[in-house]
Amino acid sequence: MQKTVAVTGASGHIGNVVCRKLIELGYSVKAFYHSDATSLKDLQLTLVKGDILNPTEVRNLLTGCDYVINCAAIISINGDPNGLVYKTNTQGPANILSLAKELGVKKIIHVSSVHAVNDLPHNTPYDETRPYKTKKDFAYDYSKAQGEQIMLAGAEPDGLEVVVVRPSCVIGPHDFKPSKMGVALKGFYKKKFLFLPNGGYDLVDVRDLSASICAAIELGINKEIYLLSGKYYRFKDLAKEIGMVREQKKIILILPNWILTFSLPFVWLAGKISLTAPSLTKESIVAITEGHPEMNNEKAKSILHHKTRPLQDSLRDIFNN
Repeated sequence: MQKTVAVTGASGHIGNVVCRKLIELGYSVKAFYHSDATSLKDLQLTLVKGDILNPTEVRNLLTGCDYVINCAAIISINGDPNGLVYKTNTQGPANILSLAKELGVKKIIHVSSVHAVNDLPHNTPYDETRPYKTKKDFAYDYSKAQGEQIMLAGAEPDGLEVVVVRPSCVIGPHDFKPSKMGVALKGFYKKKFLFLPNGGYDLVDVRDLSASICAAIELGINKEIYLLSGKYYRFKDLAKEIGMVREQKKIILILPNWILTFSLPFVWLAGKISLTAPSLTKESIVAITEGHPEMNNEKAKSILHHKTRPLQDSLRDIFNN
């Protein structure tokens, strides 16, 4: 009998690719979206419009579902000025947890983030046992730490199971909105940038990530956490990879971190004038300079059969999409 999976945040980059993978695997999918379902157009699934903070709408989504994959979240690199980041990333999971128990859902796969745990120090192993960020850390990081702890605390030994997955920086096709990283990669490919920051990211292809998230339905162990990372690239090395895809080298200057920090007030002012969110903030600078260069995803490889493809394959598909 066909199993039904509810996917929250289904219109986002991770969410829509998870939906595609679930359909490929033969699941029936109920896709929960907030406002724009463009990324889900023409997919064989049931669209459910709603707000994760509205219990009635979440109940409507979860009714008749065997599993839930919670991709819904608000990502922020600029604090939490209206409190919606923390509320969405904590109350949302709480609503799903409560109603999943009431409606007899078998398992929740909760998509968290590597930002939920400490990046430093770099001289100790980075795996699923890293300590959580706390209230003294950035708003988004703290909200993700709290959200996954709420989920794990609600798991039952003989009832509802909860599995947490932590992606690193996600790249790849089907990035409809697009994400900030998607914008940056395409901008660099089109020669819009002459400078790069001194730092890097661990990058994972959204298709590899989604395959492992879906595998967690059957293979994920109750109350366990799986690090779904890829490979770390310094921006200067990422630039070389993009140059190879473009088949054209480009001279890039690496900016020291003090210049990035010095420019923050000017970036903030430009955002105010243009009424747009700043692309460079203190949070984003910390993320690219403190991100751990050696994330250990052996647990996910062993249990979920997590696999990662070559970066150039991801880049080609991004630029040709």
